[in-house]
Amino acid sequence: MAHDASPHLHRTLPSTYEALEDIVNETSAFVEEHLDEETGYNVMLLVSEAVTNAIEHGNQMEASKQVHVDVRVLTDRIEVSVEDEGVGFNRDQVDHPLDDENLLEDSGRGLFLLETLAREVHYEEHGRRIRFVLDHPSQT
Repeated sequence: MAHDASPHLHRTLPSTYEALEDIVNETSAFVEEHLDEETGYNVMLLVSEAVTNAIEHGNQMEASKQVHVDVRVLTDRIEVSVEDEGVGFNRDQVDHPLDDENLLEDSGRGLFLLETLAREVHYEEHGRRIRFVLDHPSQT
């Protein structure tokens, strides 16, 4: 299956900010090797947002709970999944950050950013896994 031959980054990390910094740096180096600057930046930014959400909201900062990150660069798209070990969430119950009452909030923009930049966003495993797809720059 060609899927296995594609450039791939898979990591399992504890729910700490140090691990977040490590995965952002690893993702940045990985995408620099395989993608143009703009697409690579978007992938790194979205991985950072998704892992931050997994650590803070999903795993509630419990370092013993892990976050699983998977980034694949395919010929026509980039697929990313981030999964935590929390209880999950319902996307429909998350407030929209551009609603008037949420404009001044300090957080709440991560999912909006993901949904804006990615071609597809899927909430799986009762919200414990977010999977998103971006267009490969060679296909746009």
